[in-house]
Amino acid sequence: MKTTPYWWDYAPRENTPEITPPATVDIAIVGAGFSGLSAALTLARSGLSVVVYEAGQLGEGASSRNGGMVGSSFHKLGIAGLQAQYGVEKTNEIIRESVGFVDFIDDFLKSEDIDADFKRSGRFRGALSPDHFTKMASEFENFHKSCGVQGSVIQSGDLVAETGSKCFHGGVVYDMDGGLHPAKFHNRLIAKLRAIGVAILANCPVTSINRTNAGFTVHTPLGTTKAERVALCTNAYTGPQFRYQHRRVLPLRSAMIATDPIAPDLMARLMPKGRVCGDSRRIVAYYRPSPDGTRILFGGRATGLKDNPQKNARQLHAAMCNIFPDLETTGTSHVWSGLVAYTFDHAPHIGQHQGIDFAMGYCGSGVARATYFGQKLGYKILGDQDRGRTAFDDLPFQTKPLYTGNPWFMPIVLNWHRIADRFGL
Repeated sequence: MKTTPYWWDYAPRENTPEITPPATVDIAIVGAGFSGLSAALTLARSGLSVVVYEAGQLGEGASSRNGGMVGSSFHKLGIAGLQAQYGVEKTNEIIRESVGFVDFIDDFLKSEDIDADFKRSGRFRGALSPDHFTKMASEFENFHKSCGVQGSVIQSGDLVAETGSKCFHGGVVYDMDGGLHPAKFHNRLIAKLRAIGVAILANCPVTSINRTNAGFTVHTPLGTTKAERVALCTNAYTGPQFRYQHRRVLPLRSAMIATDPIAPDLMARLMPKGRVCGDSRRIVAYYRPSPDGTRILFGGRATGLKDNPQKNARQLHAAMCNIFPDLETTGTSHVWSGLVAYTFDHAPHIGQHQGIDFAMGYCGSGVARATYFGQKLGYKILGDQDRGRTAFDDLPFQTKPLYTGNPWFMPIVLNWHRIADRFGL
């Protein structure tokens, strides 16, 4: 069993040599994930000089560790909380923009001629109890009427066309969602940026940023750079040197397994439409076929804040077999984990603090969100307010008293949610 992402078998991480940072640059971007690279592409094409700093190997963070599931993710936004704070109209504006995230990725891949195994297969969400189904169906109908969300409610008698699992009491299909190969996507973005002269520095962590009369000085172990603007695109890997943002994201560990190859007839029965999938449990579970359709990739919350491959593999395999008992004897070929960044209002955030631009807080749905918000951040830095505007611009980036950036309390919270899931609460 490998402890590296399944994706890396087909799109390996490169051993990039250390490069001395440029002395001066127009824009410095911290973080070479999807948001940082997307912002860099927008800025470089406007004629600005851009450097991107990455603390480790390129793409070794969430950008090539995620499940490759592409969606609007509006069901993760904490709709009731948003409505209570901002009202129905603002919440619907946020949802309507979120619905367009997958269209954005679809158009982006086509316009950039990027082959990343993208397939718009739709997303199935299963209801684990009759009460969950009633709430899920009602939520979908509200979204369909108010925001144009496309899909269908699946009654329990029609489930066999969607899933080989017997544990659901109905569900909902969201037509707009799909999946891609995240490591291929990341590699293609890197190649595209290098082709237009963007400096991308691996193994070059930013240790501090100082404001000057002319802009900023970016400090790294390999040298310093003077930049007119700085953008922070570090998401769950935002360190304490960036105190404001560090106190506003909760880095949580998510883990995944890949099964050994599954017989074609069994695969066709378990996932007959090849959709990306999830369900109604509190502790998120997400699963999908591999791009070649030969195995299942299954993910969920890790067993703790630190990586524990063997324990994660056991927990995820057991969770998978609760849904698909036919996989009880199917082996695990890969197990891996990485960090995702949640926020206190369950929404992504984009803005500026003390002159430093930022985009982060994708709450476990960073493939579409990060690429979209990175481009929007690029337009904001260029001063293009029309193309840079989002419905998320005026959301306050909240923190909590005494929170320092260390989510030590989350294992306790997650264990409570696991107990609640066990009793169907």
